[in-house]
Amino acid sequence: MPSQDFSSPPKTKESKVLPSLTDKILPAEPAARSPANTNSSELSIYQAQDIIYKFFLHHINNSAPQLVWQEFKNLFIELIAPVDPKLIQAIHTIISFDSQLEFNNLFKRCCYILLNNWVSHRQYQFALDLVTIISERSQSAPDADNSLKSLRLWLANFVSSADYEEIQAFVSKYDTQQQTHWTSRYEPYLLVSRYLDATSSHEEREAAKLQSQQLKDKYKFELAMYTSRSQSAVFRSKTYHNPTLLGDETLRLIKIILVNRGSLSYPSLAKIFLNQSQYVTYKQFKESLIKYLFYYAEHTDFMERIQRKLLENLETLYRDNDGEIVNSSLQFRTCNHIIKCLTVENTGEPSALFLIFFSHLNPLSLAILLLKLVLISPNSRTNLELYLARLIQYHQEHSAIDCQWLINFLEICQIALTIYGENVQYNLVNMSENNLDDRLIVDLNNCRVFSQQKKSRKEVDS
Repeated sequence: MPSQDFSSPPKTKESKVLPSLTDKILPAEPAARSPANTNSSELSIYQAQDIIYKFFLHHINNSAPQLVWQEFKNLFIELIAPVDPKLIQAIHTIISFDSQLEFNNLFKRCCYILLNNWVSHRQYQFALDLVTIISERSQSAPDADNSLKSLRLWLANFVSSADYEEIQAFVSKYDTQQQTHWTSRYEPYLLVSRYLDATSSHEEREAAKLQSQQLKDKYKFELAMYTSRSQSAVFRSKTYHNPTLLGDETLRLIKIILVNRGSLSYPSLAKIFLNQSQYVTYKQFKESLIKYLFYYAEHTDFMERIQRKLLENLETLYRDNDGEIVNSSLQFRTCNHIIKCLTVENTGEPSALFLIFFSHLNPLSLAILLLKLVLISPNSRTNLELYLARLIQYHQEHSAIDCQWLINFLEICQIALTIYGENVQYNLVNMSENNLDDRLIVDLNNCRVFSQQKKSRKEVDS
């Protein structure tokens, strides 16, 4: 290969006497107390919440889903008194604290404890039923009992909150009868902002991360099946699913992204760049990074303009580190910075460079630049997905017709990130008798795409 130059506490007095189980209600609301005046025998709001969290975490792992679903309905929907005195004490504490915010935090996290488990076990109907019953029960008339009235009011308010909208959005992906907005195709990106949100509960973040990965795996499988069947004579007379919106251009686009430029593929180019950037100064790294990004790029005034603007931007980036030997942290932050420059502003609006690509209707060149950055900084993929999510959110009020260029760009990004992903390896094989692998211009009609599962490192070493 040629070298390339790239310069849980005791019960309170009120909760010791259990209500009659035949009453099917929670005990009456105890006298409200300020948290500052509680003594050591009483629960704090956070201890009370933790008791309820642990109750559902235990049962979700040790009970049938129907029983867990019934426990949730009894406690939050039907308001039937729990048998466990610790739960009664915890509910007393929640009510006496008289905080809609703390109820929302408790209720939302309990919802996600259940939803995560149901979704991971493909028990989607439970998830759909949960959203439905919350909405229906919140509309019922409040009970005369003070404690029930408070909980019913809080539940009704929760249904009007953004927290409930998030739960609805999460569950709606498993409703096969629901018509979807154009943005739903890019849910793996939209979910990134949710599982990176430090203010969300662990369960919320895990739910978003799980769903994002499931959607990516589904797309990855469907794309591999499409590339295989669309080139096979056996399937030519049959209908096969194309997971993209690019129609017949999909296969040709995959070939364009896979084709070697000269003797180098994009991963090979990235490997050479990283090897040659180990012992250079940060200033030299920035200069070489621009050369790497535009290596084999089109020699047009448009692309030269993009190159100049990125170079100007990098010249002042972390200038105090220019004389230092570049390290992994600087590489990571620099790649994240360029990805941001190419996509979105802090305000969520498209960046100036993104708009330049838009004005020239050149989504492929932008996607390739972003792919090159992810290939030398794999951990930057999460940042890229987050910035793509912000672009989608910025345009979500517009119709699919008005966002056609953005949609084309997102489709190309999905393909590029998938075919150079971790689990599946795509190869472009020249089927002609002449060996054209070392030529810059390749007849893509004579090439076929092959995909296969990558071996794990453990399998390679064994």
